Amino acid sequence: MKTIFDFLYSMLFFPVFAFYTAFFGIISHVSILFSPGGRVAHWCMRMWSVCTLATCRVKVVVEGLENIAHDRIQIFASNHASHFDIFILSKVVPVKFGWVAKAILFKIPFIGWHMWLNGYISVNRSNRKKAIRSMNLAAQKVKKGNRIMIFPEGTRSRTGLLQPFKKGLFHLCVQTGVPIVPIFVRNSYRILRPESVILHPCTVYVKIGEEMQTKGHSVEKLDLIMNELRARIVALEAETAEMEKRHTPA
Repeated sequence: MKTIFDFLYSMLFFPVFAFYTAFFGIISHVSILFSPGGRVAHWCMRMWSVCTLATCRVKVVVEGLENIAHDRIQIFASNHASHFDIFILSKVVPVKFGWVAKAILFKIPFIGWHMWLNGYISVNRSNRKKAIRSMNLAAQKVKKGNRIMIFPEGTRSRTGLLQPFKKGLFHLCVQTGVPIVPIFVRNSYRILRPESVILHPCTVYVKIGEEMQTKGHSVEKLDLIMNELRARIVALEAETAEMEKRHTPA
C-alpha cells in the first residue's frame, strides 16, 4: 500500500512542480524590468526551492550558517548526490549567488531562461576548451563581486558517494584568490534516486564548514588545494552523520 501511495503522490508532484517552475519563472523574467540586479529573481529561486521541498515533504536541518559572510565574496563548494541539492542549497544559503551548471540545463524552458537572465555560468564538459572558457568567465564574475556555487565533483553521483574532484573549481580559486566555503548535504540521494520517479520524503542534513583560504596559491599547488577541500568535505560528512543521530528519536 505504501508503495502505491508513494507512486501516486510522486505522479501528482510533477505537474505541481511544473506549475511552480512556470509561476516563479515568469515572475523572475518580468522582474528584470524593475529589479535588474537580480534580487527578486533570486527570491524566486529560493521560493521555488522552498515550495518544491515542502511539496516533497523534505525537511532540511542546517548548521554552520555563521560561516557564510554577508559582507564579502565567497565561493561555495558542495557535494552533489541528487538533483534536489539545487533546491536544498538554494533554500539554506542566505545570500545571493549564482550557479555553475551543465550547458544542457540552460535549454530547459523557464529554468534555463532564468539561468541565462541571471548570469549563471554554463559549462560544456564535453569540450575542454569551452569548459576552460567557462571557468575564465566565472572568474571574471567573481572578481566583479558575484558569489557562485559549484559542485567540485563536476557531476551528480550515481551512488550517493563522494566522487573524485575536477580541477575546474581550483583553477577558478587560483585566478581569484577568493576563499571557498565547503558544504556537505546528507540524505539528498534518498529523495529521488537515479532512474527512478518515486519520491521518498526524508530529513536532509546540511553542514556548512569554515571558509578555506586560497589566496597566494599557484597552479602548481592545485593538488594541495583539492586535497584540503576534499578532506574538509569528508569531515563535514562525518559531522552530518552526528547531526542525524542527534535528531533521530531513540
